[in-house]
Amino acid sequence: MHRCLLLLFVGMACTTSSVVASQSWKRALPLPEATEEAVTAANAVINQSGSEECLRGKLSNAIVQLSNSCDVSGHSSTACELASELAGQDSELSLGEMLATSKTLLDLLGEPATSR
Repeated sequence: MHRCLLLLFVGMACTTSSVVASQSWKRALPLPEATEEAVTAANAVINQSGSEECLRGKLSNAIVQLSNSCDVSGHSSTACELASELAGQDSELSLGEMLATSKTLLDLLGEPATSR
C-alpha cells in the first residue's frame, strides 16, 4: 500500500472506529475551512516547511478534505475537480509534482504563495 494512503488510514484508525471512518464524508469541513487547509498545506510545500514525507501527508490530507468538502457542499470548481482527481489516484506525488500541484491549487483558489 502506498505510504500516503497508509498514513491517512493510520491517522483515521487512531482517531476513529472503522464504522465511523467509513462515514467520514459526513464530517467534511465547511468549504472555507477546507480551502484554508489546502492553502496552508500548499504554502508549506512551496516553502519546504518540513520533511518531504510530512509535506506529502499534509498536502494529501488537505486535498482529500477539500474534495470531501466540495462533494458535501455540492460546490463545483476547477479546484474541486483537481482535488477530486488527486484524491482518487493511487500513486503518491513526487516532490516536483507536489510543488506544481501546490502552485496550481493556490492559483485556482485565488491565493498568492507566501514565503517565510
